[in-house]
Amino acid sequence: MHGYCRLSRDEDKENYSSIEEQKRIIKDYAFTRNWIIDDKDFYIDDNVSGYTFNRPEFTKMLEKVKVGKIDVVIAKDLSRIGRNNGKVLVLIDEFKNMQKNMIFVSEMCGTYDVQNDRDDTIGITTWFNERYVKDCSRKTRDHMYSKQKTARLIMGNYYGYEKVFEDRIPMLYIIEELKPVVELIFKLYVEERMGFQRISQELNTKYNYPTPSEYYREKHLERGRIYKHKVQEKWTKDMVSNILKNEVYTGTLVTHKKRTVNIRGRAVKLPKEEHFVFENHHEAIISNEIFDLAQEIRTKKLKQNTSSTNKKRNYFFSGMCICSECDSGMSGIMLKRKVTEKGYDCSRYRQFGTKACHCHEVKERDILNHLKEYLKFTKQQYLKEIKNIKIEINQNKNNNNKFKMQNKLNILNEEYKLLVSQKIKEIASANNEMAREIIENTYKELEKEKIQNISYIQELLEKDEKKNLEQRANKLKTSIDYFDDVINSEVPNKIILQMIIDKIYIDRDKTIIVKLKTDINKMI
Repeated sequence: MHGYCRLSRDEDKENYSSIEEQKRIIKDYAFTRNWIIDDKDFYIDDNVSGYTFNRPEFTKMLEKVKVGKIDVVIAKDLSRIGRNNGKVLVLIDEFKNMQKNMIFVSEMCGTYDVQNDRDDTIGITTWFNERYVKDCSRKTRDHMYSKQKTARLIMGNYYGYEKVFEDRIPMLYIIEELKPVVELIFKLYVEERMGFQRISQELNTKYNYPTPSEYYREKHLERGRIYKHKVQEKWTKDMVSNILKNEVYTGTLVTHKKRTVNIRGRAVKLPKEEHFVFENHHEAIISNEIFDLAQEIRTKKLKQNTSSTNKKRNYFFSGMCICSECDSGMSGIMLKRKVTEKGYDCSRYRQFGTKACHCHEVKERDILNHLKEYLKFTKQQYLKEIKNIKIEINQNKNNNNKFKMQNKLNILNEEYKLLVSQKIKEIASANNEMAREIIENTYKELEKEKIQNISYIQELLEKDEKKNLEQRANKLKTSIDYFDDVINSEVPNKIILQMIIDKIYIDRDKTIIVKLKTDINKMI
């Protein structure tokens, strides 16, 4: 004679009772039958969903039933055994075939005995039990979807950021001691061109930064909690890869990346068009330019100076030059004139001859000079924009902080209107002058508090606009710094070239057209 109890976190504990209450119900029933069930005779799964049958204590109990060590199992009701309609019905048939018994104390307006009762409605009961858990799952998914849509749900942890709840809304704040780790990983990947494995080796041998799991374990211990996940004390290439591909480090939060299709099922990745993107959600650790370049290196697998010849000669614009005639890449070559120097020519022409394209060799020096002149012109445009920048800016709907403040201001204004309206109604219905005076004084304090809150939010919004203006100007200034670096150098930095140049088109007449990664309109 053994008892089974189960309770999951998402169930209504008032209706399904606590574990102790389930044990009491089972013991009371056993006592009326002169059966004895001690605490050691119970199998208990606490905080485990009934939809899955892969439960530790439940599995252990079934194994003993199958080998004949347990003849009778008593539970409060069918839903404690499980909420998967088909699996529960199969289990009941198995118990009947094994001549074992299951008794449900509070089921179908009484007690249900698997071996002795014949109730044709048992399938309806198990169906309702499954319907309950599916309904809970749907409501949970809907609730999560709503919170993800408004950035009120941040799943998991992000190494380098601390999650802090403000008015029940999660916000991310930089952990200063971890900020250098993230910056170093991007620097080694983008500037030093190290791979994931090499970066992890550098972190393990030359630095003493904690791995993500080490840091989270330490924080759990500080709070008196147990960290249940596996702790990896060495940096791995997967850890490095996860940091390099996460846009959270640019201050952008992306939610609704995955969704579970079935209860307890695997989460499936969602296409990018279904993601919710909140730019300027929190303070960035990495600039958008560095992050974008890292993704370009990652996804397009750019290999600087791939051949041994290119590595030796170090072509500045390898991977950037495009033939305007056939859209093929331009190969780095050595032009043999009076003075041998580096240049480029159409790769299709060099491989297949005039049947595929035409020769239009161009000197690397000419491309560099043209680029410098073009950057000087663009720089002047940027300087004019900084000088003439206006105070008002278009509201960025993805700016989550501003959006929340504006929404809060709208709510406060509506609450203030309702407060005034309610005061007028109560004063109008007052019986005497004293009552009206009491109502007036009472509402005066409430109105004062509401007006102060409205003024405070308005002030924050004004500061936020100023901050956006400064950020916009700083972004332009940063671009100008990159331009100056190229303009003033004899040997330009390849990393900076890749950050600012999208493509360089060269036609048969050797006309050079430079396309920057972001034009002035997008920058502003």
